[in-house]
Amino acid sequence: MAATDQEPDQPPTRRAERRAQTIAEIKTLARRQLATEGTGGLSLRGIAREMRITPAALFRYFDNQSALITALCIDSYDAYAAAMTEAQHAAGADPAARWRAGCEAARRWALANPSEFALIAGTPIPGYHARPEETGPAAGRLMQAIAQPYFDAVADGTADPTATLIPELAAGPLLGGDAWPASPVPGILITAWASIQGFITGETFGSIAQLTADPAELYQAHIRTVMRGMGFQD
Repeated sequence: MAATDQEPDQPPTRRAERRAQTIAEIKTLARRQLATEGTGGLSLRGIAREMRITPAALFRYFDNQSALITALCIDSYDAYAAAMTEAQHAAGADPAARWRAGCEAARRWALANPSEFALIAGTPIPGYHARPEETGPAAGRLMQAIAQPYFDAVADGTADPTATLIPELAAGPLLGGDAWPASPVPGILITAWASIQGFITGETFGSIAQLTADPAELYQAHIRTVMRGMGFQD
């Protein structure tokens, strides 16, 4: 991605402000394309045409199309994590209530932002491969929002990971790396989130809404089922 023009802790110059505005406009148009054309429909030429500039001018802001997609992915991870974290904070101190609130917020965000959700959980964009060193920190922030209520529940005894059937695993990078000792907790979080996100994906892009008159009620039951599988105490 192209470098920024502003030094840290300096007030923004007019040039930096204009640059930020242009980057924001490029992203807005790109998201609009994704919403109308799908993940395979992103076109730098189309964005340049709408902005009435040459395609080459876009390279002043993003080195290539992959850099633009990466920026959009990072924004999506951050927005997804922020929605979950805000709901968790509003739920209070109880870890179970925070986990549930985070799951509810995840569904609301995905249904409200299907094209952004598709960037990080849907159909891969042809020819694009995310670089972990670029998208990893943002994905880690999302994983932290997912994991923290469960860490707290295990710490205060409101969830018992030994009551599950998940084997002991060492945590991967998004769960704390080598600092987290081998235990069932990483595997529990991975399987729990895979189940939650699978439901959300099925409702956002699939046929769940056609199979039940009340997907929201079914989702609430799904959350409760997943929580029991995580060892949360009733």
